[in-house]
Amino acid sequence: MPTALAFAAATGRYWFDVFPAAHSEIRRLRRRAHSIPDPVLRHLALDAQQHKWACLEGAAAFATFLTRPHRASFAHLLVSLQALLDYVDTLMEQPSDDPAANARQLHQAFLVALQPDQPHGDYYRHHSHHQDGGYLAHLADACRALAQALPSYAVVADTVIRHAERMVFYQSTINLATTADHPRLAQWASRQTSGPALHWWEAGAACGSSLAIFAHLAAATNPTLTPAEVDAIDALYWPWAETLHILLDSLIDRAEDRETGQPNLLDHYASLAETTERLGLLASRTAKHAREVAPHHRLILAGMVALYLSDEQAWIASARPVSESILAATGTLAKPALLLLRARRLPLRRRPPRRHSRFVARE
Repeated sequence: MPTALAFAAATGRYWFDVFPAAHSEIRRLRRRAHSIPDPVLRHLALDAQQHKWACLEGAAAFATFLTRPHRASFAHLLVSLQALLDYVDTLMEQPSDDPAANARQLHQAFLVALQPDQPHGDYYRHHSHHQDGGYLAHLADACRALAQALPSYAVVADTVIRHAERMVFYQSTINLATTADHPRLAQWASRQTSGPALHWWEAGAACGSSLAIFAHLAAATNPTLTPAEVDAIDALYWPWAETLHILLDSLIDRAEDRETGQPNLLDHYASLAETTERLGLLASRTAKHAREVAPHHRLILAGMVALYLSDEQAWIASARPVSESILAATGTLAKPALLLLRARRLPLRRRPPRRHSRFVARE
């Protein structure tokens, strides 16, 4: 099927099958969050759902490329998994006596959500609030029940867990790095990938993305999935698509981070010209690898890029050259997706100011 027709077909499947299923799960999770006993945790859970709506809808988009019998249940899995991530990311940004230990402990729920036999721990051990009424454990249990039911989950499990452990590393190490840590992280980054060298913050960004996990879970709906197919998918997402994902997130948050005095991953580049060159390169590498796997991954890439570039912050003067470079490198499919997602944002309220940064560098 030509790519334009494939895009049109995928758009129809998303709006008529996946979107309703995703919002059914979002409403269910919202009702569950309202029952959290602790008012602070209840507010944080509801706030994460309200302000991360694009992440929840974007995660569910992976269900678009599945056969109809799998779409609704898989959308439920990805929305629950993304909601869990958004919640623990919000929790770890609250004050703690030991931020790194707090981040690691909270994100154990994410690891449990992907491992059927793992027992629950005290996720709030280093947090100042604890009484969530079983909300976090419920999210993890719902995710692992759905994941375990995937026909080829055993084929992707080791790869999925490896990516999940990288996310824990990102949140507890990269996300909390001090300036003194940068030389050590530069050495770490040099060992992570082959080919063009990544800066440490680029390799670190790849660790913070959930794209590869979602892609592998989607592949696990195929009962004949092979390890070779898993490796090919991994070569696309790690590190290229995942690095691009998190740096796009940084791009649209950069103006607000500057206003609030918070660091941003893109601050590590020496100039706007370097930022434009590097993100254009990352987009080109991602597009190249996407041509080597099943065609729907090109649609996923286009949708991911369009989701971020549909934000008005991607087109302010300081971000426009970067956005144009990424859009040009991604290919023609990103442009119709961009128009669609711009229209999706029209009835929504303007995005409120962020209260925290995904990346906090400390002196």
